[in-house]
Amino acid sequence: MSAWRLRTIVSEANRVRFTEIQAEFSRLEDSSDAASPQVEARATADGGARAVADGGSPRPQSVDQAAEGIHDREERFWDEVAGHGTPLIDPCRDDETMREVTFLYGADSPDVRSVRLVANRVTDKDRAAEGIMGHVPGTGIWGVTLTLPADLRCSYGFSPSASETPEPLGTPRQPGPPVLVDPFNADPPLRRPVTGKDSPGASSGQTVGTSVFSGPLAPDHSAWTVGQGAGAAGAGTTGGNGHGLAGPVAVADREILGAPYPVYVSTPETQQPTGLLVLFDGHEWFDALNVAGALEASGLPPLVIIGIGTRSIPERVATLRGNRDFLRAVAEELVPQIESELSEQGVVLPDRSRRVVSGQSLGGLSSLLMALDSPEAFGTALPHSPSLWWQPGGTATPADLATAEGDDWTTNLFLAAERRDMAFHLAVGSREGLMVDRARRLAEVLDEKGCTTSVSVYQGGHDYACWRGALIDGLRRVFG
Repeated sequence: MSAWRLRTIVSEANRVRFTEIQAEFSRLEDSSDAASPQVEARATADGGARAVADGGSPRPQSVDQAAEGIHDREERFWDEVAGHGTPLIDPCRDDETMREVTFLYGADSPDVRSVRLVANRVTDKDRAAEGIMGHVPGTGIWGVTLTLPADLRCSYGFSPSASETPEPLGTPRQPGPPVLVDPFNADPPLRRPVTGKDSPGASSGQTVGTSVFSGPLAPDHSAWTVGQGAGAAGAGTTGGNGHGLAGPVAVADREILGAPYPVYVSTPETQQPTGLLVLFDGHEWFDALNVAGALEASGLPPLVIIGIGTRSIPERVATLRGNRDFLRAVAEELVPQIESELSEQGVVLPDRSRRVVSGQSLGGLSSLLMALDSPEAFGTALPHSPSLWWQPGGTATPADLATAEGDDWTTNLFLAAERRDMAFHLAVGSREGLMVDRARRLAEVLDEKGCTTSVSVYQGGHDYACWRGALIDGLRRVFG
């Protein structure tokens, strides 16, 4: 394949779909002499056989020569893609608010028989079939083109399989096969990748994790790419993010209701704090996302940040799924304890009006319940995609929202509560279905109770790629 033609098909000035990439490889093969029987056999095994022209005879070349030709063409293709970056984004002919987005995956192993694109609320749940990637026969090139909103942001990765049929997607309770980051995406992976995981088609340079797709009209998220992945690492005191943006982060086990939990505490390096932020899922926000560095890089005033972590999915469920005793202990015992310790170090926390609690999913539910049960502890709650489907009993699932009549359990709690002098800034993804209307209904109830309320609906799903932006937006509402 000529380098010129490759530059043409991945050029920003040309609309590219993966089917066109497949067709280009096929055209170049058709324009050359027929491949050897051995190469044709490989193409057949890949599900993309081309019959040798009737009456024709294969070129008398060695298998090595034929394979070398295919390898060279593929290598030049990936060189072009690497220089361009992925995913490839092109205009949509029919709608200027949409884009044609081509995701590409390169498999080094011949054992790969199928690849799934795993994109949050884009190719999961009822859209899983849209994530099945196509293949260029005789190569390790896999891809799929999707028509997506120009302002969409989502996390994504690739799940290769040795099976002809891609393996099923995982669930929060039963994780699926490993998902690999996109090595040609210039943005750092959303979560700090873990190396050394086995997965068919993963080379030594590929890692398990998720990448971030940002459409050209998606909100700026550059604060999260500064020093990302360099957060707290293990117990003790760490040196912040390595870029001089935030003070040290201390992480240690602290007792809550008689059990140890990893708790992160970040303090400003040189200034007295303007506010306090308490975050659930502290291990994600600190270890994977470097929240302290990102918030300071965003221009927010100096904050003390307390992250409540857990070590496993069952532990997270036990603490954040409506565990109101745990939440009261955090608000009324843990936070005052940390406040006292900081005071002895000369760090004085501001009053309630400058104290914020935030979380996402079950953590979003927990931030709502903490604000309800401990109203004197915080002035603002930032619930992101709160799990409004939850109710006592342990049998509720997100699918129950589709059949539930009337207000959900959490909204009913606020309906029965006294008036509150608090602010609630909710955020939910446009791709979260019924959660959007439920969040708006909760905001109506909170407004009736005298609270300052807002609901932001971002273009995305149930996703840290979006929640991290919602966190900065919410904090700017509080601190300016």
